[in-house]
Amino acid sequence: MSVVVAIKNNGKVYLGCDSQITNGGTRSTLNNPNNYKIWKVKEIDNCLMGSVGNVRDACVIRTMDSLVTEYDVYKERINFELVVNRIVPDIINRLRDFDYVDKNNVFDFMESAFLFVYKDKVYVIGNDGSVIEVDDCVAIGSGKKEALGSLLSTDKEEPVTRIIKAIKASVANDIYVDYPIIVTDSENTKFDIVTEKNEKEYIK
Repeated sequence: MSVVVAIKNNGKVYLGCDSQITNGGTRSTLNNPNNYKIWKVKEIDNCLMGSVGNVRDACVIRTMDSLVTEYDVYKERINFELVVNRIVPDIINRLRDFDYVDKNNVFDFMESAFLFVYKDKVYVIGNDGSVIEVDDCVAIGSGKKEALGSLLSTDKEEPVTRIIKAIKASVANDIYVDYPIIVTDSENTKFDIVTEKNEKEYIK
């Protein structure tokens, strides 16, 4: 499993994740940018996604064309309604094309959950396709309880500091979460790699 954390602050969203994956009794670290659990949506500025669950699902969704279009940006219609009525069905249909959706439930069930970020908006896309718009901060994944506990105790601190502390709390208590911590925001969508050795440079 994993942890992905998002914080809304001053008109943008800060996003962070851990870098560990597990397979049975083994674990490895995702160092290649193509494998980060958070990524920039193709060809769309200020738009990010994060994923927890199955790595194969993340691979499929991060390479999708036209998840969001330039026309959506031009029409200023990237909102809750678009996420519910088009983005989520497109994600489910794409995973269904690869037979990655469990059809044995009443509803199609994905093995992964996602965060969708655009400018200052954050949406949680659940395994069942449900959508929740976030007002402040959120964490998803196996380490979310520890991360949320940390976030609630650091609300006066800088967003990047809060994300690092939240994921550190998950690392300390969840065997499925580990360094390095990847951090970005919806304004510049550039990714910083935070390790145990350099994290003091990012904590303010």
